[in-house]
Amino acid sequence: MHSRRAALTAVFPRQFWLLAAGFFVLLSGIDMCYPFETTYLNGRLHVSMTVIGLVLGLPLFASMPLYMLGGALVDRYGRKPVMAVGTSVIVVLYLTFATASAMWQIAIAVALEAAFGWALFLTGSNAMIADLVVFERRAEAYGIARAVQHVGMVVGPLAAAAVLTADPTYRSIFFAGAGICALFVAIVLTVFRETRPVVATREPFATTLRGYRQVLRDRRYLAFCAVTLLPLYGFGQIWSMLPVMLRDRHGVSPHTWALLITFYAATVAVLQYPVIRGVRGRNHLLVMALASLLMGVGFAGTVLAPFGGLTLLFVFVLGEGVVFLIPISSTVAAELAPPALRGRYMGVWTLVQMGGYALGPTFGGWAMDSLGSGGAALIMGAAGAFGGALFLAMAWRTRVPTLAGRRGARPALASQLAEETPPPEPPGG
Repeated sequence: MHSRRAALTAVFPRQFWLLAAGFFVLLSGIDMCYPFETTYLNGRLHVSMTVIGLVLGLPLFASMPLYMLGGALVDRYGRKPVMAVGTSVIVVLYLTFATASAMWQIAIAVALEAAFGWALFLTGSNAMIADLVVFERRAEAYGIARAVQHVGMVVGPLAAAAVLTADPTYRSIFFAGAGICALFVAIVLTVFRETRPVVATREPFATTLRGYRQVLRDRRYLAFCAVTLLPLYGFGQIWSMLPVMLRDRHGVSPHTWALLITFYAATVAVLQYPVIRGVRGRNHLLVMALASLLMGVGFAGTVLAPFGGLTLLFVFVLGEGVVFLIPISSTVAAELAPPALRGRYMGVWTLVQMGGYALGPTFGGWAMDSLGSGGAALIMGAAGAFGGALFLAMAWRTRVPTLAGRRGARPALASQLAEETPPPEPPGG
């Protein structure tokens, strides 16, 4: 038992477990608020779904160039300060939800968070995990991180449901969520250590930005990112559009939604690590194809099936798609990133993830108002199926048995890519 614990500590060091515990704190605070933003805006402030979709989605599109800057900041100044700044902006967002008297105030806070909030945290934390864990075990590490986050996603909505019973104005849950996120900022500043690789000399910031030239020449990386937008389109609607779809189609109340999303998060939290461990050594592009298909089927079925037992079944299917999608896609993105450019590669990956989130509410809100909840759900199902087909095509073209690269396997995709991609430009180049 002691040797097994020592082996786990060697593979997943103490700093990683501290980061995982911090994820639980942060996601508990975020998910007291995030699943209820759209129902608050639509149900209490009477804002149309088209406007809500634009307010939540357009700032993400407008902020995309800044995600590239965030990756450069992570490489230049470190993972820790960028994570702290990003989380502090999330605190500001939820304080604004709690105190704002007009929609324009919330819109400004949403735009600020889209540019400098979760995106910065995501880039910094993804890079920190890649720094801490050897690449053969990164899929498991990202899986553990996601599992712990989903435990927070269970605690957050349950706590919010209890608070909503006492205060149906929603303001108390936004105050509480802001306070918990502020606690995570304190943990980052006082407990975490910096993991950015030490460099002998600091290159000029303009040279740091020019490192993106190599990323933008990486055709396979960009192709992988583009296809991943399809399942991410659905992922971006789970917390924003799905509760309103269920309310409109089946009369689901905020309290019932809180219980439903708790079931979703609990199943993901329980299954995340064993499922990802079970696909270690598999072709990750095939796993991504399965993830995309499950996302489409699960989302469409949750909305279209009669409410009841079938709803729980399709929510479970949707959760399984997320179990595969997030850690496997992040693993591929991290594996393809040279260590010296890891922050910039992960900055592009953050752009892709946030782009998927942006497509969700922006296009999903319009689809709901134009086609109804059923039509919007069918579009999501088609996007998931199409993404699955494209990942299958990518897996067939690369013909790589595993992206994790086990002993005796043919070269991993990262090795193939290294042969095709030119070396990084020298400083000043």
